[in-house]
Amino acid sequence: MCEKLPMQSDGIVRLSKIKVNPEYIDEYMKYAVEVGTTSLETEPGVLTMYAVADKENPFLITILETYASQEAYRSHIASEHFQKYKQGTLHMVDSLQLDDVIPLNPRNKLSNFIE
Repeated sequence: MCEKLPMQSDGIVRLSKIKVNPEYIDEYMKYAVEVGTTSLETEPGVLTMYAVADKENPFLITILETYASQEAYRSHIASEHFQKYKQGTLHMVDSLQLDDVIPLNPRNKLSNFIE
């Protein structure tokens, strides 16, 4: 894993809420795991990518994403691996909602790592 940048004052904490068409869920998950892993391993400004599926409806995916800065986010969405994910899954996603959020306790730090 690469050395991570510190969170800046313009950093992003976001919940991405994705509804995947059920017929594509297995294929979608391959793309999602690949982009998340590659982003965390290679991008210093991608601090967290923690994806979960709803227990009752596994086609509803929520991803906690944190980026060190606006520039880190722009770099992420311009990356080859993100563009592969985005273009490859466009037809699989029924809806996408991006909610920027504010941590209730900014002193709490979330460490995201891949073993």
